[in-house]
Amino acid sequence: MSLKETLIEYTSKNIYPMHMPGHKRQLQYPYSIDMTEVEGVDDLHDPSEVIAWEQQRLAKIYGADHAFMLVGGSTVGNLSAIYAACNEGDLILIQRNSHKSVYNGATIRHLKVGYIKSEIDENGIYRACTLLQIKEAIEKYGMPRAIVITSPTYEGFYCDIAEITDYCEDNNIITIVDEAHGAHLGMDEHFPNQASSLADITICSLHKTLPALTQTAALFLNNKNVEFQKIRDALDIFETSSPSYVLMNSISECLDYLEESNESFRLYVDKLEGFYKISGQLKNLKIIEDDYKKKDIGKIVISTKHAGITGVELATILRKKYEIETELSSFSYVLAMTSVMDSQTGFDRLKKALLEIDKELSCSELQVPINADNLNWNKKLELWEAKTRETISIGLEEACGHISGEMICIYPPGAPIIVPGEEITKAQIDIIEKALQQRIHVTGIANGNVYIVK
Repeated sequence: MSLKETLIEYTSKNIYPMHMPGHKRQLQYPYSIDMTEVEGVDDLHDPSEVIAWEQQRLAKIYGADHAFMLVGGSTVGNLSAIYAACNEGDLILIQRNSHKSVYNGATIRHLKVGYIKSEIDENGIYRACTLLQIKEAIEKYGMPRAIVITSPTYEGFYCDIAEITDYCEDNNIITIVDEAHGAHLGMDEHFPNQASSLADITICSLHKTLPALTQTAALFLNNKNVEFQKIRDALDIFETSSPSYVLMNSISECLDYLEESNESFRLYVDKLEGFYKISGQLKNLKIIEDDYKKKDIGKIVISTKHAGITGVELATILRKKYEIETELSSFSYVLAMTSVMDSQTGFDRLKKALLEIDKELSCSELQVPINADNLNWNKKLELWEAKTRETISIGLEEACGHISGEMICIYPPGAPIIVPGEEITKAQIDIIEKALQQRIHVTGIANGNVYIVK
């Protein structure tokens, strides 16, 4: 069966998407607008007409000095931001739960990397980093050229952007915010902590939480510590020279939606608040909640920690019995990712499913292998050094004590368990083995083997 046939068959089913992209397959795009850089439709890499106008509109909506349309996702934005902000040999501090594109950016630019150590909760979920944790990292590694923070996190937890950017500005530190999961922030008071008007550089994936096609994203720049031309030069390196006009048109239509649809976000909040009333009715499953100023209410995190089943098992039940596909399933939780495009029917289906499943469960605590004690890192080489060394492939069970030559991630969200240049520990191997046993997707392993530095 071809990909086309597979996609048509899948979309003909009654499966409700509690996952990205944020348009929830409610929109259609024709081939007729698939263009190239002909007269009258401008050039993304040298915009002076309609694309320049769209980028000005994008900047205005998000309160930034400059905006760049991206057609390679937030990955292109992260790579370009790090490349433009830093020079070879600079120190950069990143959250350990940063997306792999942040690590790849530091590798390509030959940077020294230090880690901001965030709290990990009982479900193995990283919380957003705090200013105190950033200061602790600076005390350990030294004053960096730049920091990269992830806000909101994959599960929706916010950093205090204003506090962090004020501190960094006072200390001449470039702030890069990976806001891939926060393109909807600022569109309603219940979605706060928007970074685009405060940080030096902010990267958003429009497609994750807004009605836009996959790969559409934006980079926002404020006239502080990074030159406009350096961002342009970096985008010339990392972004395709044949950008899709279908994707750029999707960004344009998304901006139309944002300019016209403030009431839609109010209705979205009402649906979410109605859904969260389920919390008091669940006895074994648990909806992880926090103040809306600290956690994105649109990211519905369902803990199975005390319900006797894994997150993978819950996701399987939701898929097979209730035809609901979730965004992520891990050792003890499931993430249902919502957007302004979700219907009341979708929320009702998820609520009904969880209530029925919960009645069949009994209280029983799971052991989660990801915790602060198991994720201690012993860096032997910088990322770029490890990636330029010769490597060999050995069995995972033999790798303890060796220096990793490969990044190994649980995906999604793509945050690494092992980073190139680190000494592989028994605890890390245990996490990977347990993930594989529970059918959690692990990248960086081939047929049970890993690459180590020779």
